[in-house]
Amino acid sequence: MKNLNILSKIILLFCFLSSCIQLVNAQKLSESAKVSVITVDPGKELNDVFGHSLLWIYDPANGVDRAYNWGVYDFSTPNFYWRFIQGTLPYKMEYRPIGDYIAYYQYMKRGMSEQVLDMALSQKQRILDELDKTYNDPAKRTYQYKFFTDNCATRVREAIVVACTDSVHFANLQTMSDTTFRQWMNKSLYTGDMRWPAVAMNIALGSEADERTTQFEANYIPANLHRSLGAAKRMTHGVLRYLVDTEAPLYALAKEEVKPMPFFLQPAFFFLMVLLFTCWKTYDHWKRRQKGYNLDKILFSIAGFIGWILVFLWFGTNHGVTENNKNILWALPFHLPLIFRLREKNGESWYVYYFVVTGVASALALVFVAPYMIELVLIVLTLLVRSMYHVGFEREHRLTMNKFRKVIKGRKMQVINYDNEE
Repeated sequence: MKNLNILSKIILLFCFLSSCIQLVNAQKLSESAKVSVITVDPGKELNDVFGHSLLWIYDPANGVDRAYNWGVYDFSTPNFYWRFIQGTLPYKMEYRPIGDYIAYYQYMKRGMSEQVLDMALSQKQRILDELDKTYNDPAKRTYQYKFFTDNCATRVREAIVVACTDSVHFANLQTMSDTTFRQWMNKSLYTGDMRWPAVAMNIALGSEADERTTQFEANYIPANLHRSLGAAKRMTHGVLRYLVDTEAPLYALAKEEVKPMPFFLQPAFFFLMVLLFTCWKTYDHWKRRQKGYNLDKILFSIAGFIGWILVFLWFGTNHGVTENNKNILWALPFHLPLIFRLREKNGESWYVYYFVVTGVASALALVFVAPYMIELVLIVLTLLVRSMYHVGFEREHRLTMNKFRKVIKGRKMQVINYDNEE
């Protein structure tokens, strides 16, 4: 017991000395120190199309030049690509001199703007101390990236709020309210002419993306954070002052206009052609009294394959935004392999009910996708046309249903010669 008491005293002494060393080594800022939010313009690649945010603390009197970045991941992480797909890849914060980032983004031809924050020295010191604590703790330095709620922009926002406590007031901007996470995402994708990635991302996202955002939540987009900070105010000694003192670009850069993708290469044109071809082919099948299952096998097997991907994203990943995906209504996983059981001459009636279920599900999906993406509307309409044809218009199916009704009523079935049908 005596040895335990001695050991506990040694541990307490060690902890006390460690805290003293941290206090001594803590970086103190001078009156000339400044805290700035750096907003990086969107790039030409998909991972750059949303822009980027940095938090820069600069104090030349004490040699402090730290641009904090929360968008870093380690390529040496075990199972890097698999963890990236699963949404479990840890992101981490790091800091570098601002000159390193300026050189890189100038080379990438992406502009950088600086918003110098009007903060008291105590608030600047608090923000540096909190960032130091996070950086020096490996458990806090890494974090689980969430596209809508925890990324480079939201981390900058939270750091400012923590430093200023409740003295920050975000002004209500009418243009940044009553919008969903998905709509903000699509705006960035369309501005960067990322039409095909927009289709893929809208298919993959679940119902969380359709939640209405407050202005505070909309700041997950760096450009939105930039606008919100520009209108935000800080209460000091009973007086409201703008949070941003000055705002200016870090360097001159000639803006390059994004050349829009030719219309015939855009997904809207492609899916429109698929829909028109399907309508024409369906009419041809009706005239020839054909079922046209070969076309169905192509369309519905693709939809089924997408459905299995959605199931994996829903239950097998941790992205946080792929659950409760209503797109699975049109991308029913059982399409693959069930669609390949259909035969031109099989005499079975189960396929009628198969297309009834498919048609009803597609109609419900149409209500869901119509508000936000025309490309998905065209995809769903294509599947709905084929389902409606087989249930209500394809002649042999309709006769099959009549025969089925006669069996239910106990009538004797008649042999019907389709070739002589009027």
